[in-house]
Amino acid sequence: MSSFLSKFCQTARLHSLRFASVATNTNSLTQRFSSPTLRITSVQLKEKELSIQWNNSSTVDLPYVFLRDNCQEPESFDQVARQRLFNPAFTVDLNIRATDAQVNEGGKQLTITWPDGHHSRYKSTWLGRHCIGNTAMSGRLPVETVYWGGDYYDKMPRFDYEMLLEDDRCLLECLLKVESHGLVLIENVGTQLNQVKRFCDRIYYPKPCIYGKGVMKVENKPNASHISLTGVELPLHNDFVYYDYTSGLHILHFIHQVSDPTAGASQFCDGFHVAEVLRERNRAAFDLLSQYPVQFVDAGCDVLGDYDTEAWHNTISVSSNGEITEVNYSNHSRGPHIPSTLMDKLYEWYAAYYELSHLLYLPDYMIEFKIQPGQMVMLNNRRVLHGRSAFKVQGNEYRYGEICYMDWDEIRSKARVLMKKLSLTL
Repeated sequence: MSSFLSKFCQTARLHSLRFASVATNTNSLTQRFSSPTLRITSVQLKEKELSIQWNNSSTVDLPYVFLRDNCQEPESFDQVARQRLFNPAFTVDLNIRATDAQVNEGGKQLTITWPDGHHSRYKSTWLGRHCIGNTAMSGRLPVETVYWGGDYYDKMPRFDYEMLLEDDRCLLECLLKVESHGLVLIENVGTQLNQVKRFCDRIYYPKPCIYGKGVMKVENKPNASHISLTGVELPLHNDFVYYDYTSGLHILHFIHQVSDPTAGASQFCDGFHVAEVLRERNRAAFDLLSQYPVQFVDAGCDVLGDYDTEAWHNTISVSSNGEITEVNYSNHSRGPHIPSTLMDKLYEWYAAYYELSHLLYLPDYMIEFKIQPGQMVMLNNRRVLHGRSAFKVQGNEYRYGEICYMDWDEIRSKARVLMKKLSLTL
């Protein structure tokens, strides 16, 4: 389990989690990331490591091979491309040992001398940021995961659309909230077309898929190849579970809605939260869902022509350190094939699947509200399940929106670029 999740679970029970503040005041960014400068107070040469004492009274021992491997000097590291210029496996002795280490510039820099006379200089902030074990192994942004439940609507982070387009701090805060909470609401978007594309262009670009090359329409279609494009009830699910690489982010803007106040209402559930609840109450069920893959399929025809997709994913994906990284749940796209390794545990798997499914729909964990014209939702597609109630189009009314997908790689890249631009320490 990652450090942030481990700490979180130690301080709160899963059934009574307290919510972190979801205020959208962008001044909080400065408070969050602008901590006192980390400085080195002393160093000690050991047999295989350099022991570094920090001004916050903490100590870290870094192997010499790690330090030499991460030398930042121009001979070792391209200063423009920001990439390593050598392979330590062929140029650095595994048992290398520094001959000297000096603290310079009032603790802001460390200079190491190696046996061949080479000097490596490291900024204290760089060392603090990249020390072994300092961050989770997921590439996530430096924010804690905040679980939520049935009362999330009133606590959901909300952002103004035009501010997101114009203010870097506001955009960064939004991206961080999507990372931490998984679901945010964007308001005052208006009901003009192409607002999703404007927002995506502000970040990077929309991801093409079998349904379209970028921004796609959300509307009823005759003979639709997917039930999301009909008026029948759409159960909770993740999109693109039938892809090997599931889309990371889902952005949906509504332009027109049906008049019935309860018809076509959107439903959302924090899959990470529910998966943790299941792990707490029935570890055997959690293990079954996290160890055996499920087939997902989708076949049909859309604007780009015929398609036939298939992928296999564990219902709950867990990293090597126990962190939940994905929830893959789409009952209407779940295929019939069964892995041979699951045959003797198939009944138990179904029991686990039933338990998870019932948890997802409990009022304690699911929220339901109708996205109004001029509103946009942005959600983590690998974490937050979404669905909607049934609806009927009557008279001259119609239900219409625009949707696109992005990958987390681009979202996190944009956030890191904004942090650097705003001089906020990672």
